[in-house]
Amino acid sequence: MNNWRHIQSVVWKDIQVLSKERGALAVLFLLPLLVGSMMASMNLSMAASARGERGAILLDVGLVNRDAGTFGQEISKALQGINVLRMESFATATTAEERVAKGQAAAAIVIPPDFSQKIDAYMPTSIEVIVDPAQPESTSIVTGIMNQVVSEVTIWGEVQYGIRNVLSESGVLANASPQQQLAVEAQSLGVIMTRLNELRRSPAIAVQSQDLEGIPVSSQFGAYFAYLFPGLAVMFVFFGVSLVASGVLLERETGTLRRLMAAPLSTSSIIAGKMVAHILVACAQVAVLLGVARVAFGMPLGRSPLGLVVVTLATALTSATLGLMLAALCKTSKQADNLATLLGFVLGGLGGAISVTPTPLFRSAGFMGTLSKLTPQAHAVDAFIRLMAENAPVTQVLPNVGVLLLMSAVFFMVAARRLRLD
Repeated sequence: MNNWRHIQSVVWKDIQVLSKERGALAVLFLLPLLVGSMMASMNLSMAASARGERGAILLDVGLVNRDAGTFGQEISKALQGINVLRMESFATATTAEERVAKGQAAAAIVIPPDFSQKIDAYMPTSIEVIVDPAQPESTSIVTGIMNQVVSEVTIWGEVQYGIRNVLSESGVLANASPQQQLAVEAQSLGVIMTRLNELRRSPAIAVQSQDLEGIPVSSQFGAYFAYLFPGLAVMFVFFGVSLVASGVLLERETGTLRRLMAAPLSTSSIIAGKMVAHILVACAQVAVLLGVARVAFGMPLGRSPLGLVVVTLATALTSATLGLMLAALCKTSKQADNLATLLGFVLGGLGGAISVTPTPLFRSAGFMGTLSKLTPQAHAVDAFIRLMAENAPVTQVLPNVGVLLLMSAVFFMVAARRLRLD
């Protein structure tokens, strides 16, 4: 009972000291949030831009609408509403072509004067798209957008032509005036197109992706976030190694440890207290980062809360024992701080904690994949990905947890042999 009270005293003392280090708190809690939010927002913004959302301007395009009919106006309206295009209207095709020739516009779209008339009569027609050969990517984007827009208008024209034929062959409007016939056609067209749009929003057939166990597969961004944020959490948990290592040595240099040793505190209580304090801070780091990512970006957390707790505790324990080992191997607090920071970056990169490739490094073949598996970060990140992105149960991450516990035991044994508190 006394030992537990002594451990609590050391834990409380270390947490109070850390709470006054605003710079350290910013690095441990605020910096991973900023980095993760920035990377996640950039990916969401890029995806929204590709879909034409959020007003992203990608291309300058000239528009010449020489058609005074309904379909020419609808094409013009649809193009003006596409946010990835910055449309500029011109009176003549020559002016628009000059802008393209000077590189001031990626393309020029010319709607012919008889466009609506030919669609109304269900006759072949075309829209001219003048592109800059020096911008092949822009050509592909504009052509794809135009095909989509024209296909919508084509459906409209086909439906209108079908309505007209049905009404004409049935003889229902034989005695009606031309104005009445147009009104009935327009009303029928409006009802059918409205219904088609409703069916598009709520299709009768929906495609759902699931794994072999019947679990729905999350979106690509959900899987990306389930890799990005745990990687950042693991990386910054191991940045806390410097606080453990340099903190122990700094207390030895300033004589604080000697005063603790003079108090009725055993060496084991002091070491255990410092480890527990670091584990609590590391668990708080993971909880804050993953919690914010879940709320802000809808990141999946998987099906095993127990697995998340076990992996978090194993990762925190490994980080704490690594800090003690560095404290045992280094001579000064400055040396420990520099070495811990260097290891944080190097092992974080090797362990796949930094999301830079589609396939995590620890799942790659060859020498680098093998080297990555020698780092604790690799096993921690792999376990988080299995739980959160792949919906694995806790039993599937037990090998990763076992490796982390084995590394913790090795780090602790080295620290127990070499660490001197006096």
